[in-house]
Amino acid sequence: MRSLVLGAIAVLLVGLSVSASLYIQNFDAAIELTPAGELRVVETLTVVFLSEHHGVERFIPVSYESPLGTRVTIDLRLGEVTLDGQSVPVQTSRSGGRQYVRIGDPDTTLTGTHVYRIAYSAGRVLLFHDDYLQLYWNVTGNDWEIPIRQTAATLTLPSEVSPENVSATSYVGSAGSTARGQTATADASGRFSFAAGALNPGSGLTIDVAIPRSLLPISPPTFAQNLARFLWDNKLAVLPIVTLIVMFVLWYRLGRDPRKGVIAPAFEPPSDLGPGAAGVLVDDRMDLRDVSAMVIGLAVGGYLSIRDDALASDSLADKARAWVGGSRGSYTFVRGRRSPDELSAAERALYDAIFPTAETKEMPLDSLENRFYKHLPTIRVRLFDELIQKRLYTQNPERTRAAYAGWGGALVAAGVGLGFVTSSLYVAVALGLSGLVVLAFSPIMPRKTQKGVAALVDVLGLAEYIHRAEVDRIEFTDAPAKSPERFEKLLPYAVALGLTSIWVRQFEGLLREPPQWYTGAPTFNSALFALSLGRLSAGMQSTFVSAPRTAPSSGRSAWSGHSTFGGGFSGGGFGGGGGRGW
Repeated sequence: MRSLVLGAIAVLLVGLSVSASLYIQNFDAAIELTPAGELRVVETLTVVFLSEHHGVERFIPVSYESPLGTRVTIDLRLGEVTLDGQSVPVQTSRSGGRQYVRIGDPDTTLTGTHVYRIAYSAGRVLLFHDDYLQLYWNVTGNDWEIPIRQTAATLTLPSEVSPENVSATSYVGSAGSTARGQTATADASGRFSFAAGALNPGSGLTIDVAIPRSLLPISPPTFAQNLARFLWDNKLAVLPIVTLIVMFVLWYRLGRDPRKGVIAPAFEPPSDLGPGAAGVLVDDRMDLRDVSAMVIGLAVGGYLSIRDDALASDSLADKARAWVGGSRGSYTFVRGRRSPDELSAAERALYDAIFPTAETKEMPLDSLENRFYKHLPTIRVRLFDELIQKRLYTQNPERTRAAYAGWGGALVAAGVGLGFVTSSLYVAVALGLSGLVVLAFSPIMPRKTQKGVAALVDVLGLAEYIHRAEVDRIEFTDAPAKSPERFEKLLPYAVALGLTSIWVRQFEGLLREPPQWYTGAPTFNSALFALSLGRLSAGMQSTFVSAPRTAPSSGRSAWSGHSTFGGGFSGGGFGGGGGRGW
């Protein structure tokens, strides 16, 4: 606390010393509004130097921040600058959205009273409202480090504007003050006069003038002009467009699959491609449905059998629930006689997840709840490694998708964070939209190889065969004859493709006995079998992903402050700035 007090006292002493070394006796601003809407300003500063100085510095903002964080720039052009009516060395520069003007000779010092004249013009300073034009101009600026003893401003309007139809007011005081200045007066020539008296450092004079648009028919900028200027002033706004172009190029060159070509009905699954891998090829991801298809594939292959305990039960209530599908069912996996050593790495990981030890002969589906989810990452990784080894992908598609999704999420988070830190909705929206673009592209960025696309064509052809044979009742002349063996062979792929019920209905009347790997009701019924398969698939998907709960871890303005006429404040509007001696 003591250091803060001492710091404040030090700043105050520095301000007093600067104020004591020079001051502005008179600040007179002659402002002219041209019929084209440009502002011509001549500032006449009578400066009294109480100690030796080289001259004065004046700076005027040319870029302003809106409440949304966007930037608005004006066209400021510096004109003639004189000292006591004579030319004087001037150094100009722009930095931080400000136009700096340093007046004076570094080899010459001044004392006493001297008159500076600074002329400049400014465009894009009018606000276009429905029925009037608004000139909201900060005459002196609120950032002077030296006091101003007397302040006055005159505004000359175009000759076609009659002063009695113009509303004018002014604000004085520190930045944000709504205190009104002296009443504006107008002479016969249409020139308005404003006065503010003495202004301490940090105080200023702002004028707010409303002119009926019918008296000054200046056309507002077109939409294209506003858009072009907005993008020029706010280059970050182009980021979402650039991101969209970049992501499209990346997708076109790195994420786009080779051409599929014609998809013809296929009667056999792709060679050396299990049902889980077939499901992955369709959408470049491993879904729980794909895992369910792999389980059915293990059953068809003789590695396990499945018992529907509800249908096998002697309880009438269990049978009724099974018939209506009122529960996800009760199933048990029974170890088969076939050795799992013949399985692929992904299938072996799935098999070991169901039968964790060699002594495990049976595993109820419910017993896998809150346990099986731990094995899903291993199954996923091994399945994708298998697809990469078979050269169907060059990279893990889920990692590719996750990488782009991570970048997109990072951009969204950065937008929110920077928008909060900078209080800029504009920054948040620009970065956030860019992140959303990346997120939108992330699902389509995984890329298959030419061999992978050929395998996908085979999978889609198989889906076409299964689906069309049901919908259109088409009998293909070269299709294999329907048989229970054929039903079992393609059933895991139908599960992976979401066509289970369609495939079962294809064999209605032909399935008089259950598959060897399925045990259910004493009397077999194909419709009940289809219902049981549906409940089995739903039960596996909900069980495989289940995990135990864990405890939670510990107004119409173009810049900031702009408002409609009559609702402004000192320091608002275009213009402004300040200065000091040097």
